[in-house]
Amino acid sequence: MSVSSQGPEVDYEIRRRRGRADGLDQAILAFAIMIRALIGFHSHSGQDGYEGSKVAYGGDFEAQRHWMELTWHLPIGDWYWYDLEYWGLDYPPLTAYISYICGGFTHYLIGSESIALYTSRGIEDPIHKAFMRSTVLLLDICIFGTAVWYASTLDRSSDHPMSKDSKRSWIFCLTMSQPAILLIDHGHFQYNTVALGLSIVSFYYMAQPEFKNCILGSIFFCLALNFKQMTLYFAPAIFFYLLGRCGTSGIRMFVSRILKLGVTVITTFSILWAPVIYYGPPDTSYIDRLSHVLKRVFPFQRGLFEGKVANLWCVLSTKPIRIRERFDPNIQPILALILTMILITPACIRMFQLGMEESRPNTRIDRHWIGLLWGTMSTALSFFLASFQVHEKSILLALAPCSLLVWQDPMLVDWFSFVSCWTLWPLLQTDRLQIPYVCCILLFVSLVRLRDEMMRTMTTTTTTGKTECIFDVVPWVPTLCYAGMLLLHLIEMVIPAPANLPDIHEVLWSAMGCGMFCIAWFITCIKMYTGPLNKAIKRKTA
Repeated sequence: MSVSSQGPEVDYEIRRRRGRADGLDQAILAFAIMIRALIGFHSHSGQDGYEGSKVAYGGDFEAQRHWMELTWHLPIGDWYWYDLEYWGLDYPPLTAYISYICGGFTHYLIGSESIALYTSRGIEDPIHKAFMRSTVLLLDICIFGTAVWYASTLDRSSDHPMSKDSKRSWIFCLTMSQPAILLIDHGHFQYNTVALGLSIVSFYYMAQPEFKNCILGSIFFCLALNFKQMTLYFAPAIFFYLLGRCGTSGIRMFVSRILKLGVTVITTFSILWAPVIYYGPPDTSYIDRLSHVLKRVFPFQRGLFEGKVANLWCVLSTKPIRIRERFDPNIQPILALILTMILITPACIRMFQLGMEESRPNTRIDRHWIGLLWGTMSTALSFFLASFQVHEKSILLALAPCSLLVWQDPMLVDWFSFVSCWTLWPLLQTDRLQIPYVCCILLFVSLVRLRDEMMRTMTTTTTTGKTECIFDVVPWVPTLCYAGMLLLHLIEMVIPAPANLPDIHEVLWSAMGCGMFCIAWFITCIKMYTGPLNKAIKRKTA
């Protein structure tokens, strides 16, 4: 029955609700833009040389500006070879191409002096900084925001009293208000949301029942990998899910699908990498050029880790264990690889099983979508906890898929969001972002309380709406974690670090953060093997 045939009253009510939903979505988008712009008024990494690199001026802000400078002025073959001691380019080619585009806009809109080769180093002109901030904001909203918006439509779980539009709006609102993402990209200064947005788009297409969408999804995932190499954290889950999707229709179809995916990946990488390798220094071979760029992108020579990070290796390197001193540096990457492989195994097995489900057009998309989110969150946490050369900002890779699970386990998502932001505190202190840190957390708390209040109001008049939250079983866990996080903040404020243990606060932050991330990893394994996702798989294969 068409809308018009249901009567003018029904037609009017549908239009009214749709208009109200559209208005709410526009308000959320405006709110997201405003928050990002306000954070941008605060300091960035390495501003005024404060606590910056000992080798080069500034931090990530100057590195990104410098990449615009060198890509705009130098031939493409020199990009990965130019003055490596001063923020040498060490991200994959797609980052370099986008830096070139931004450099062109900077040159013509702001002025050539802002990216003048060599002489612009350390420039922190307010107009140029505003332009730099605007590039992050624009790419964030256009790529990450669009990806989250469309991806939020795939969660079609029916056990909530909220309407479909309301649930979608809340997913969009909470994901776009994640404190950790806001503070790192718009405070510290990075372009993580580009890689996160491309990854979410790839998950969106891979969850569709038609296999041709997996091809499109693999293209977007290759783009994510070529923008930020840390999206490899998602790769094991994606690989085994697609491997399962290839094996659902016999050996001939399996080979055909594997070849299609292989050609897609090779072609995408070739297009992006060929110019950098082909136009390299004339006195080097193609193999030498490729090897050099790979070493820039994957700097294994830096050691097991650098700063204090809330992962296993950092914790195990404290007294009395001191694991970095007990194992040869050449063995440490192997140990990291072995432990990482162990931790990703549960997710890889589950993703393969999920992919092997019959994927006809009538298959529920949201089951595959939710499974991909749990799987990618699990592998991202595995890499963060156990892999080689982890940075504290890499936790955003686990946070992004987690944020989209807000209607699957809201208590877990809320808890993990706060934990992820809290572990960034030592870095944010260095960047002098204490005020935005407090404000972003309070803002997120307010949104969470508003969502919970709306849910309570609705569940008093309905018999549905109960969500399976793992913390319902152990409610003391998040409470204990919140108390511990607040306690460490208080200790840092009132008890200065002793002279013989100057980094004691950072060590405590790392140890407690690592413990909470281990809990989160364990929960992802439980979620993948129990609950609605597991019941659906069993029902399908029964």
